[in-house]
Parts: sequence; structure tokens; C-alpha cells
Amino acid sequence: MKRLHYGWVMVIGAIPLLAVQALTFYSFGIFIRPVTQQFNWERGALSIAISLTMLVSGPLSIIAGRLSDKYGPRLLLTASGFLTGIGFLLMSRISELWHVYLIFGSIIAIGNSASVVPLTTAIPRWFEKKRGMALGLTWTGIGLGGVTGPLLSQWLIDTFDWRWAYVTLGIANLVIFIPLAQLMRRDPAQIGLKPYGAEDDSDNLNPLSSAEGVTFQQALKSAHFWLTGMMLFCLVFIGQIIINHLPPHAMDIGIPATVAASFISLYATTSLVGRNLCGFITDRIGARWMMLIGFVLITTSLVWLLFASEIWMFYLFASLYGISFGLIVPLQTLMPGELFGLKSLGIITAMLMFMGNIGGAIGSPLAGAIFDATGDYQNAFFICAGFAALAIILGIILLRIKIKKV
Repeated sequence: MKRLHYGWVMVIGAIPLLAVQALTFYSFGIFIRPVTQQFNWERGALSIAISLTMLVSGPLSIIAGRLSDKYGPRLLLTASGFLTGIGFLLMSRISELWHVYLIFGSIIAIGNSASVVPLTTAIPRWFEKKRGMALGLTWTGIGLGGVTGPLLSQWLIDTFDWRWAYVTLGIANLVIFIPLAQLMRRDPAQIGLKPYGAEDDSDNLNPLSSAEGVTFQQALKSAHFWLTGMMLFCLVFIGQIIINHLPPHAMDIGIPATVAASFISLYATTSLVGRNLCGFITDRIGARWMMLIGFVLITTSLVWLLFASEIWMFYLFASLYGISFGLIVPLQTLMPGELFGLKSLGIITAMLMFMGNIGGAIGSPLAGAIFDATGDYQNAFFICAGFAALAIILGIILLRIKIKKV
């Protein structure tokens, strides 16, 4: 019986790691209504907390990407689990708005910066073959966190209260994240192995080896880099508005809280389909085409959301949006690998994700401010559709520019 390659052990361990990490963003919207009602805070003001997380974690992710390229992800992931767990435990004790800003803008932000980039940029180094499939499976972890996080958070809030819900999320980070982080390694050479596929067929390898690619400075001079970054800006801008404000929007129009939370869980469930299809399809048509197709579907779903008023309409939106969003998420690592090679993948990916984080940091509080000013989210969802259409235009331009050989 052939022994399981350690690259697949990395993928198996990465899935629950990303699932737990995803609780930060997928659960935040579930807490907006009970927390703002208890303290009489505005939703836009509370939403600034998640923006602080993204703005602070973005630059730190660049540093984490550089460190991961050099030393590997294990220590970074261990610190991530510890800090995020402590941050959630502290959230259970808040009484002032600045407490939330401090916790999300420092402790949780630092924790998040040391998780996604180190983990998702380590996986490609373990695969010569089936790299797209491996990354697609890895990114399903965030989808699984989205499936369980909203419903679990809402159940804990309904059964106990929002403070005990945060305690539970904190414990989950400490007891799940830290042990699994010990399995992660930078590359096969650390344990005397070759990448998956290299030992099987040396004549049919993925041409992208970990030693090939452009430097970070060279990537910054490329139009591909800035077009990709702007598309990710649009993606995360939209994503943070939907994750954080779709549940309170649904509750505002009379949909029960548990049903509203299930919309996010359904979106996360269907995104698992997209994430797995992404690797399979991207291996055949390339990351740029996959990105364009994903944004066409996202635009379609957002236009539908503008008219959604009944439960079945929200379920249909969540399904289509989830699949299309899932098609794009793994491209945050696959796209830089295709465009720039693996040599500086960690820091290039981190910088592109930071551009996405800026979009998310703007999107969520903007939607909250629009609600505070108008009493609904209709204008916010219309803006989302506009940003998705802009991303389609950027994707067409990206396709027309040839990739330089690395």
C-alpha cells in the first residue's frame, strides 16, 4: 500500500485550521444586532471593528508572508491560534465601543495576519501535480467555517447569550488551532521529501517550481499585479458587506434570526462546491479565465439580491453567490502563482490580499453607515453590484495582457 504523501497531510490539517480562522469574519455579522441593541451603538460604528482587523492585518500579513517564505508557517500559525483565541475571550467582557476596536484592531488582527497567507502559500510548495486541486481543497476550510460559524454563533446567542458565544469561539481557537499548527511545514525538503508528483513522473511536472518566478519588486512593476489587486479589492469589498450585513438586513424585514443566519451558512456551503470546482477548472483553463467567470456569476447574484424580499429568494441568492464566490477564493493564491511563479509567492500573495483587505475595510462600515442614514441596505447592495461589474471589466483587460515568462 502506497504511503500518503505528506503534502496531503498538510491539506488535511489546513482545512480545519482555516475553518476555525474563518470564524472571525463569518460570525461577526451574527453579533451585530444583539451587541448594538444592548449598548445602543450604531451598526456603522461597530462595523469599524472588522475594518480595523483588515487594515491592521493586511500590512502584517506582508511581513508574515516574508517570514513564511523564509522559515515556514508553523510558529506563525501557533501564534495566530493563541492570539485569536485570547481575542475572542476578551470580547466576552466588553462594555465600551473602544474595547471592541482595541481587541479587533490589535489582538485579533495580529492573529489573523499570521494564518491565511502562511498556510495557503505553503501548500503550493508541496505539489508539482494537482496543485490546483490541493489549493481548492485547502480553501474549503474557510467555507466549512462559514457553514458552521453563523449557525453555531446564533445557537449560542439564543441558548445562552452573545458573551458566552464569544467564549466558545475563543476556546475553539485555542484547542483546535494550536495543535494542528504543529503539523505544518514550509516545504518537502524540510522532511526529506520531494513535492507530490515529482517522485512519480519527472518528465511531466508542473513547470512552476518553487525556485522559479519573479521577485516582489518585479511583480510590483507589472500591470497584472495591480489589475489583480483591484479585482480582489472589489471581491472583499462585496464579501464583507454580504457576510456582515445580510443577516441583519434579513432580520430587519421580518425574517427570523435563525433563518437569517442560515443564509450565510448556505452561502458558505455552496461556496465549498465553488472552491473545489475552482482547482479542477483552473488546472484546465487558467486562473484569469476562472476569475472572470466568477465575477460574472457574482454580478448576476447581486442583481438578484436587489429584488429579494422572501425567504426562498434569499436562499437562491446565497446559493448562486456562494458558488461564484467560492470559484474565486482559491485564486488569491493560484493567480499569483500563475502570473509570478512561486519564488516570492508568500509576500506577493500577502500584498494582493492586503489590497483586498482595504476593500473589505471600506465596505462593511460603509454599508453600516448607509443603513444608519437611510434605514435599509438597498443602496449598499446596489454599490456591490457596481463593484462586481467593474471587476468584470478589469478581468477582461487582464486577459488581454500576455504573461511574461518567469
